[in-house]
Amino acid sequence: MITAEIVSRNLMGRSLPFSWDYSAYAMGTAFMMASADALRRGAHVRVTAVLEAVPYRLSRVLEFGACLVGLAACAALAWALTEMAWLSFQRGSTSATVMRTPLAWPQGLTALDAIILTLQCAAQILRLARGERLAEGAAIE
Repeated sequence: MITAEIVSRNLMGRSLPFSWDYSAYAMGTAFMMASADALRRGAHVRVTAVLEAVPYRLSRVLEFGACLVGLAACAALAWALTEMAWLSFQRGSTSATVMRTPLAWPQGLTALDAIILTLQCAAQILRLARGERLAEGAAIE
């Protein structure tokens, strides 16, 4: 959309009124959407130096604790984003731009993605509880 905006502005002399808003909504949603899959594949940054330096049992406790903290943070994020989207829906809030986009739609998508990330955090905890190791992406090593 940004490329279309640049081409339209430079070649046709007019701006696309939706491009900046919708590309920002899409970027926020894409980042949040990719987070759950990145967590599942082990592509998030993890500091494994401590885990490798301590005994195995302690490393499991530390990993479990870190996952609990992550779950709490993701749950709080999901709650806040869901509440924000719901309030925007109730109030009929729209963007303060020419497009007047109902904010409940992009906010709702981001909230849904945060809920999926929270569920992935819970799945990580279940993996640890079953004695499995968490995925470590090749880029992390």
